[in-house]
Amino acid sequence: MEKETYKKGMHALIMMLIVWGVIECDFISLCMPNQILAFGISPVIWGVGAFFVLFRMKKQNEGRAVSYQWSFNRQGWVIIFFTVMCGISIAVRYYLNIGMKPLLIREFFSGYPLYTIRNILYYPLEVLLMLELLTYAQQAGECLTGKSEIPWGALALFFLWGMPHLYHGFEDGIVSALNAFVYAIPFYVSEKNLKVSYASMLILWLLA
Repeated sequence: MEKETYKKGMHALIMMLIVWGVIECDFISLCMPNQILAFGISPVIWGVGAFFVLFRMKKQNEGRAVSYQWSFNRQGWVIIFFTVMCGISIAVRYYLNIGMKPLLIREFFSGYPLYTIRNILYYPLEVLLMLELLTYAQQAGECLTGKSEIPWGALALFFLWGMPHLYHGFEDGIVSALNAFVYAIPFYVSEKNLKVSYASMLILWLLA
């Protein structure tokens, strides 16, 4: 393994752990005695952490430390189209079979106004952190093992984002962990185009 490749891999691994640490800061909200503070602390921490990592990622991409795409192209729009169709199909099936409305309606347009405002920030930030975790994990795996055919990012999303949902309950943990592979599909299909991946992941998230 070349020294430069190893260095990139270790840096990506460290960044992956930083992103994971930011995600897990959501636990802080559970310790807050004040409900308003509990609602607000996660979006603040996630927002600062997610955009710090995003700016760093873009800077690294310019320096070729990472080499993922950031622009939409014809392939990207095709992927977005099929993502929307798949998301609608999943949403309709859930609603017809068990009466569950899509998250977009369930969380954003019902309940308390404060809860709605919080979710408008909370969920897009969570998806951004998921993408950053996925991206850095994939790069770390490829650089440190030389095996690019393995979905390192999806596996990291499964274990580091999905499985921790077990604290919400066994069913939620397993479903979230398995959904990690679904959310990772646009990343690999788009050949690691980050804008297309984020848009697709957010669409799937909101329609689930």
